[in-house]
Amino acid sequence: TRFPVTIGMITLAIVLLGLISLDRLGVDLLPDLQSPVITVDVRSPGKTPREMEERYARRLESDIGTVRKVKRVHSVSRPGQAVVVAEFEWDADMDFALLDVQKKVGRYASDTEVDVLDVTQEDPQALPVMRVAVYSADKGLDLDALYGTVETVVKPKLESMAGVSSAEIEGGAEKEVKVILDSYLLEAFGLTPETIANRFQEANADISGGTLNDGQLAYLVKGLGRLVNVEDVRALVVGERRGVTATGQPDPASPRVPVTVGDVGKVILQYGERETLVRLDGPECMGLAVYREAGANTANVVRSVMGALEAIEADLRHVRFTVVDNQARFVEQAVSEVEESAIVGALLAIGVLLLSLRSWTTTVVIGLAIPISVLATFTLMYFEGLTLNVMTLGGLALGAGMLVDNAIVVIENIHRHLEQGSDVRTAAARGAAEVGIPILASTITTVSVFLPIVYLQGLAGELFKEQAWTVAFSLISSLGVAMTTVPMLASKMLRQTRQNISQVRSPMFRNTLSAVLNHKGTVALVLAGCLYVAFLLSGSIQTEFIPREDQGLFQVDLSLPEGTRLEVTDRVARRVGAITAAVCADVIEHIYVRVGTDPARVFGAGEPTGPNRATLSAILIQDPDRRTVPELVAALDPELRKIPQLKVNYRLHETALEGVMGSDEAPLQIEISGENLDLLRDLTTELQSRIAGLSSVYNLRTSFQGGQPEVDLALHSEVASAFGMTTQTIVKDLERRLSGEIAGELSKDQRARTIRVGFEDVNLQELAQIRIDGPDGALLRLGDIADLNVVSGPREILRDGQRRVGRISGYLVEGTALSEATTRIGQIIRNMAIPHGYRVEIAGEERERAESFGGLQFALILSIILVYMVMASIFESLLHPFTVMLTVPLAGIGVVLAFWGLGEPFSVMAFIGMIMLGGIAVNDAIILVDRINQIRRDVNTIRDAVLQATQDRLRPILMTSATTILALLPMAFGVGEGARLRAPMAIAVIGGLITSTLMPLVIIPVVYEWIDRMRGRPGA
Repeated sequence: TRFPVTIGMITLAIVLLGLISLDRLGVDLLPDLQSPVITVDVRSPGKTPREMEERYARRLESDIGTVRKVKRVHSVSRPGQAVVVAEFEWDADMDFALLDVQKKVGRYASDTEVDVLDVTQEDPQALPVMRVAVYSADKGLDLDALYGTVETVVKPKLESMAGVSSAEIEGGAEKEVKVILDSYLLEAFGLTPETIANRFQEANADISGGTLNDGQLAYLVKGLGRLVNVEDVRALVVGERRGVTATGQPDPASPRVPVTVGDVGKVILQYGERETLVRLDGPECMGLAVYREAGANTANVVRSVMGALEAIEADLRHVRFTVVDNQARFVEQAVSEVEESAIVGALLAIGVLLLSLRSWTTTVVIGLAIPISVLATFTLMYFEGLTLNVMTLGGLALGAGMLVDNAIVVIENIHRHLEQGSDVRTAAARGAAEVGIPILASTITTVSVFLPIVYLQGLAGELFKEQAWTVAFSLISSLGVAMTTVPMLASKMLRQTRQNISQVRSPMFRNTLSAVLNHKGTVALVLAGCLYVAFLLSGSIQTEFIPREDQGLFQVDLSLPEGTRLEVTDRVARRVGAITAAVCADVIEHIYVRVGTDPARVFGAGEPTGPNRATLSAILIQDPDRRTVPELVAALDPELRKIPQLKVNYRLHETALEGVMGSDEAPLQIEISGENLDLLRDLTTELQSRIAGLSSVYNLRTSFQGGQPEVDLALHSEVASAFGMTTQTIVKDLERRLSGEIAGELSKDQRARTIRVGFEDVNLQELAQIRIDGPDGALLRLGDIADLNVVSGPREILRDGQRRVGRISGYLVEGTALSEATTRIGQIIRNMAIPHGYRVEIAGEERERAESFGGLQFALILSIILVYMVMASIFESLLHPFTVMLTVPLAGIGVVLAFWGLGEPFSVMAFIGMIMLGGIAVNDAIILVDRINQIRRDVNTIRDAVLQATQDRLRPILMTSATTILALLPMAFGVGEGARLRAPMAIAVIGGLITSTLMPLVIIPVVYEWIDRMRGRPGA
């Protein structure tokens, strides 16, 4: 109060810096999580899953398992591919871990049969931030022309933008120059497919011819060899021939005639073999998957890309764009909902102050503490490198009511001095100074509960670390504002008054409390009964990992038998799209179908992609009253089950962590581990059939699916060796005849078209008749040198912890908690006869939940210990902190009653709310006990001190709790994007605060008086 101008300027500086920081803070859904996962991808074409497992997966697991701080190693072996995933501890240095893994797998690079050896650190956010459907407004524009426009104009434009790392093309069709050779004509002219391919490479390259010096200039001489159009390809000379005599023999006297490509085959421009096909609402189109750079802001990237697409549409009249998947939409709406909840909560808190204080000036003084403290928090968040996300804004919403607590205590004490006749300036100075210790204690205790979260390892620690920093920053800011700005404003705005706003002179309350103090045993029994009932009720509360959230989007993964061609999968996907559009007609906005290979899921241990698979993305209208995603899936699933040989897997996008963690696995997973693959298959199938009887789960699938059909060549070694052939030369010649060989490119108008040299397509019956060229010019049929056997092996082999694994995955019916389903499944598992050496484990979300709950229990216990240590230091007593700590179990009663009464599952978010309560719930008790200690000096007995202190602090205690509770109500019961994610934390705090506020007004006086009487203090 002595330096009001200085305090005012500091406050304005905080406001200015806060506004600047707010403008520069990034916006995202959740904190930037860096998952400690390294993936090793080994490719060796032609090998079966068993061969990949034995030769690579087992050995890699053993090698990588010795790397420091590896927590779990698991793998999946597929035809020609082995993926080994190493999960590290969250505190591991991933740069060194990546180097260690690279050293371990380096020796496999020298294996001649390994085509690809890829070691990457998993980026959980390396998923497209948006998917865009690209189609033609002109029906006469074919897909090849559209592909050219996207590749040469749209893709480079987007990739040049700040924050965009790449824009990958999905689907589309590009024509290639195909040279279809005739085996008989090749034989007649003495040519081979390899000769033709080599000739293309020679003719389609620029060759330097040296340097020519002429006077003062030097000229570079180049031989240009560029094929520009189909006619150039057809006219390319690949050999020569002579005339023949009457006997059919070559005539040496005849002139040499060039042999062109057109003489030995057909040259056509046609669509090449397609890997991916994309449809939007039925018609075929193209897709663009836009990826952001590491650290780039999702909302800003999407906003920039949307603007660029609008500009491109204006320039290219024939191209249209439709955004089908947009991460920023959910991010922005969820963040906006939290912001609105925080603002509404702050207004409700100020409304409580106005009703309680009945003074506009006092309400304004206290109310200004909220925006000033929040802006100061933004500044600290900016320098800490935090972002505005659901977690940090949730922390601010939580702190919106707590921010005024310190200000209320300060202003109440200032008013007390005004009532005693002090002038405004003296009252402001003394009032703030007297309560400095208790509000410092309450702030430190609240901040201290977040220290265990900051140091907590695992996903929970990473997820809530930013929220812990935000709440700590906001409370520290509120303490500074309460001790500086509030007294300064009070000295300027308040007037001397005799109105007592702090005390409630109620004889009924005093008499009731006095009666309660005379029956301490009864109070103890009631308290014990409440705790016992809460303990019983807690066992009936269901648990889950992360609350489920309807994000207005679901995906249907379609799988046909391995080996199904892309065209067949496309026909089935179109039928599924039509069924989905009919079942969900009232809520569907777009249906985006991608058939074939998904470029974003080629690598890694997730579900494989291929021509037999398709993904249907259903984008729903934004209407809070529409049917929920689980309801839609429940209606759709019976219809899709009618399609024969179709396996369906739903991805409901129910948790906000799916996009951030890069996880799209089903929430329910059961793993059976052992060694015998056939026994694992039988056990997995039996357990699946038993679990299928539960009404709470659906869409159960196992990891034992049919494998890719293969044609095994059993070589007749004696025949092959007689003609100088080996398995390698035969397979290479066969590959050239079946798939063709890329022999070069045809460049024109900034586009490059592939030139593929091959033969006419053959079917399975014609395969044995394919001609194989021997090294000595011998012409044989494939059936002459090998037996052809059609077989089908396992699709993939899963391993975890050096053991083979059979996995069952499934989804939960809406309204079913994870713990409810796992409890029933656990009973089924216990009733099964599991052979010795085999183990069944519930994995997936349940594994993450158990790990996170274990870490959070440790954090809760540690936070309670820290709170006690802080209070012992403040009160300089080892006993009175126990009095205050009684509010923690009282808060637990409220939490249990809140979740039990609402039927809400207890999740990680709720656990964080409980940890927060460890610091919040004791604040009122600290204020009460501190006031009792102050009055003890001026009264004769403990009873008088307890009664007077409880009356003095009744209104500020009720006001501080009411402001916090009302500030959290919008977050607890709000609707909109992200509401389900943040509600459990708010419910836990509200429920705990109600009981930890009302009950301590009786319990704390009883325990305080009982402890002092037991110690035999004078004046008792």
